[in-house]
Amino acid sequence: FLSLVQTGCSLRCDFCYDVEDCSLGPDVPTVVCDEESVQLTNGSLASFIRPLRSSLPTLPNQYECVHVRATSVSGHVFLFVRGCVHRLDATPTRHFCSLPHAAFQGSLECVACSEGDRCNNIPLNDDDDDDDDGGSLSGASVQRSPVALMSFFSVLALCLRTLHGSDTSRRTVIMPFS
Repeated sequence: FLSLVQTGCSLRCDFCYDVEDCSLGPDVPTVVCDEESVQLTNGSLASFIRPLRSSLPTLPNQYECVHVRATSVSGHVFLFVRGCVHRLDATPTRHFCSLPHAAFQGSLECVACSEGDRCNNIPLNDDDDDDDDGGSLSGASVQRSPVALMSFFSVLALCLRTLHGSDTSRRTVIMPFS
């Protein structure tokens, strides 16, 4: 039994596709990972994480739980998925949360784990005082979109120009980051 848990063959993960269902804490539905649950999870994430549309190098019959939540700069959660994916082939730089995703302004929370059942039941905020630790966060990644940083610096430059005055002999050029 121990070897099954370590390889992810009998891994049980939270399984939900929207803010309402994924916000149920310990009452989020669960599933034992299999090909069907992987296909459902990949299908719900494929428009955001485009490499899921193609065949990725994966380890046969090995799974990970994932938690993916994307929030706009205004605080609107527009994507929230928890489910099962295939474990990617073991290369040091290849893991689920490093797959490229669609550009957006906001933050991305991504966790891929296989350390135990329901390891993707991640608390929704830092104020959560549940006794459940949500599993290991070794694969956790919270990213700020480069587009959001570019917007921040553009607004900052504009504010500084406004504070400095509107001298027409000087021009401020705002260049996007590449």
